[in-house]
Order: sequence, then C-alpha cells, then structure tokens
Amino acid sequence: MNTTTHIHPQLSGPLAHAYIISGDDASQRRTLADRMARSLVCDAVSIARPCEGCAACEKANRGIHPDIQIVGPAEGKREIPVATVREMVADAPTLPNEAPAKVYIVEEADTLNPSAQNAFLKLLEEPPSFVTFLLLAENPLALLPTVRSRCVSLSLVPTDDVGGGVLDTSTQELVDGFRKAFTSGGMDLLQFCVALEKTERSTLVAFVETCHAELIAALGKRDSDRGELIRAVDLFDSLRTDLRFNVSTGHISGKILATLI
Repeated sequence: MNTTTHIHPQLSGPLAHAYIISGDDASQRRTLADRMARSLVCDAVSIARPCEGCAACEKANRGIHPDIQIVGPAEGKREIPVATVREMVADAPTLPNEAPAKVYIVEEADTLNPSAQNAFLKLLEEPPSFVTFLLLAENPLALLPTVRSRCVSLSLVPTDDVGGGVLDTSTQELVDGFRKAFTSGGMDLLQFCVALEKTERSTLVAFVETCHAELIAALGKRDSDRGELIRAVDLFDSLRTDLRFNVSTGHISGKILATLI
C-alpha cells in the first residue's frame, strides 16, 4: 500500500500550543511529529524551517535535543498514567535549555487514562508560552472532548484514500472550485456550497479528504492566513468524521457555508 501522505508542513514558528496528530500508521505520526519538533527548535532565521543543517536540527535528528521530550506508556504498560502527566506538568514551566521552544511529543496519547487527561487539561488551558505539545493518537476520539477542543487536529491521509493521489475530473473541479471560493468568500462560497449539494457521495468523500490535506499543507506557508486556515482545517476534520456516519451532502455543504461565510 502506498503510505505517502498529503502532509508535508514547514513551520515558520509555533502556530498553536497543542496539536493532535492522528492516522492509522504510527511511523507516519511520529515522522510528522519529529519534523514539527525540528521546525520549532531549528536555529534558522531567514529560511524555511526545519533547515536540516543547523546544530539544533542535527541534535533533533539524533534524538538528543534537550528541548524535545518524548512521553508515552512505560514499557509493557497499556496506558499513560496520571503520574507521568504530573511529571510533565511540573517540568513544563522550566525554560528551554537551548531553543526558543520546548516540545513534548506524547506517543500513544489516546492511551492517556481519564485521570491523566484531566491532569493534562489544566496545562493545555494555560500552557507556558514557549511550550508546544504534539499528541500522537491512532484514535483521537479516545481523548476527552475538552482535550480535543484545546488542540489543532492534523490527520494523516494516505494517498490511496483519495485515489492514489490522482483525482478524477469531478473531484478536481470541486477542489479547484473550493480553492477559489475559500479565497473569495461571500457569494462565491455560497454558490459553491449550493452546487456541492448535487455531488455524489464517493466524489464528496474524495473532495473532503483532499481539501483537508491541502489546508494542512497550507499552514506551513509563511504568507498564509493561519487563523482562517486553522478554522478551515478544524471544519474539514469534522466533515471527515461526519462522513463516517453517512450524513447527507446538504449537511456537508451547509456546514461549510455556516463555518466559513
């Protein structure tokens, strides 16, 4: 199976204090988290980060950067206990050693037990300004709604989930139409959503998956409107969930219009 994903972000700085990185493939989740972590600690100033050539990137690639910490279940355990989270809560306010940011990669975050998630919630609500949390989860719905609502969702989408990376004509036309409508807003967006209601379900699924992936990739561009993009990413992440429950095309188009108009 082709496991290439549509997400290849380059961050020019922290966009949010917490992300949930989800997807079926654990190695893909960790690859994206590692890249984001390098972006946040990278020493580069005038080029896109991560530069992959500075001392910080080299340390991160070797797994020895002091400001990137890995948290997860203990060996042989099936969940992350509250004690582990309390250690992270106590450590988080400490200033970074070298980088401008401090990054916690939480492996198997969906195994945080309810007590651990509640202990984590306070930190997510009032995080130190220099801290970023990357929560890796195969099943993000295992996380409490209060935790999910305080994080930006980044879902890894295999290319074969959207036709092996090659879109059919109908889907490509929808994606192109949404790009224009998203940029223009107003009447263009209204007309797009009205037309979307006539879309066949298979095309609708491919459209939602493709737009979701493209919006996430756009977050890494320096000239992007990050606030608007994050709102759109959250919207399309919710649409992907809605489509699992066989909702109508009218529901999808109406939700896009209500959120983005």
